[in-house]
Amino acid sequence: MELEVQPEAPQRFSDVAPGDMFYDEISWLAERGITTGYPDGTFRPTASVNRDAMAAYLYRMAGSPAVTAPRSQPFSDVTPGMEHYDAIIWAYQNGIVKGWPDGTFRPTTPITRDAMAAFVHRYAGSPQLPAPGAAVFADVPAGSQFAAEIAWMKQEGITTGWPDGTYRPLSTTQRDAMAAFLFRMENPQDGSPRIAFRSQQG
Repeated sequence: MELEVQPEAPQRFSDVAPGDMFYDEISWLAERGITTGYPDGTFRPTASVNRDAMAAYLYRMAGSPAVTAPRSQPFSDVTPGMEHYDAIIWAYQNGIVKGWPDGTFRPTTPITRDAMAAFVHRYAGSPQLPAPGAAVFADVPAGSQFAAEIAWMKQEGITTGWPDGTYRPLSTTQRDAMAAFLFRMENPQDGSPRIAFRSQQG
């Protein structure tokens, strides 16, 4: 009996090959249209995710809903026509991003892992979680900024931290790790409901 050999799926990005860490997660991200990669055909998995790009990924995950233009701009450094403008405004209007005390958003600044946790937690509707009574990770004390959000991500299985027991909250979020976080939100491994944007929740 002849066996039908299925052709391998084409490699989507020139720098992300089968067997690479987070290959499946990055492929899923591309299949969903959440990322398109770069014009040169790369994904650049170890590059940092900027704050505007993080807003864009969450915006696309939510289905790229229509955005009502604000009467006044919420951030002094975010103007109509700039890259990811709609996504940033949507994220602001839905309480996902808050910007800095000086009125800026700093769109091209790489997003740190603790701020990324805050974005994701707010995207999910800021689910309630008791304040951590102990360190969440070795480098995330209970009273540190965004400790509750990071604890929620850990509880939901979105993050596992590093093998040494750290989370590295002030390190920038890499693009491959971002793909893994978003994949786990929509594809929980324990059978629990997916973590959707709050307006999509039942």
